Amino acid sequence: MKAASLVPLLALAACTRQPPRDAAASAVRTGASVACIDMNQVIGRRAEAPNALVFEMSGGRTYRNEVQDGCPSLRRAMGTETLQFEQFSGSRLCRDDGVRIYDPVEARATGPQSFPRCRLGAFTQIAGR
Repeated sequence: MKAASLVPLLALAACTRQPPRDAAASAVRTGASVACIDMNQVIGRRAEAPNALVFEMSGGRTYRNEVQDGCPSLRRAMGTETLQFEQFSGSRLCRDDGVRIYDPVEARATGPQSFPRCRLGAFTQIAGR
């Protein structure tokens, strides 16, 4: 009789079990990709090695941009880098605009132009962190 009473409990446990999530799944996409963001609305930005930039916007939105064709400087990002954007649309930062990511101390000796220009991809809204 005890074995029969365990069957409903085992069935319930199987239904409520959640699959494990990896770290990449924690940056949940919440919206469609957009081609541009307004730099006047950016309140925070950071590099995320090996291939992404994250932009926190006023109003609570957060966008992730995966650079195109890789970016050697971004792969080395440690959190102290300077992000220098080359935008062609006024105050908007758009897909295909450029970014240079460099260590300010290292740039004193070689200049920011010695670091590769990386091309931005589309901006995808993600869940805030």
